[in-house]
Amino acid sequence: MRYTIKHTIETDIDTFWNKVFFEPEFNRRLFTEHLGFTSYQVLEDRTDPNGVRHRRVECVPKVELPAPARKVFGDNLGFIEVGRYDPAVKRYYVQVLPKTGGDKIKTTTEIWLEPTGDKRCERVVSVDNSVKIFGIGTLIEGFIEQQTRDSYAKGAEYTNRFIREQGL
Repeated sequence: MRYTIKHTIETDIDTFWNKVFFEPEFNRRLFTEHLGFTSYQVLEDRTDPNGVRHRRVECVPKVELPAPARKVFGDNLGFIEVGRYDPAVKRYYVQVLPKTGGDKIKTTTEIWLEPTGDKRCERVVSVDNSVKIFGIGTLIEGFIEQQTRDSYAKGAEYTNRFIREQGL
């Protein structure tokens, strides 16, 4: 299942990537306070000599799985986000590695921004989800899509508030 999520971000593209997206305090507050994740920990954050940035983050969102999915996965919704930002094209590529069921669930994401005016852009998130579980794969894909859409909508709201608070 492939889908695209778009939100207006109230700053320019370079400010978003250089002063917001990778800012540790922004991310801590976004995930733990605003999105309510029970755990958020940066495992790796490094930049290659060519400027490509690599980040691995371990997360545990606070969501209630549908009953059929709980039978398969239990209550462990943790995952590791393996991301790579390419400054040459200003895109962030992500592979999500679930702590449970990683052989059954594949999620990749690509994030970029398109200018829409002075100090304003549109964040575009392209997601590709695949759940290979007989009988409930489509149900779980739909659940993941809805959770992802909700999370990015809340994230856009918080991002714009952070930008205003920081005067960016």
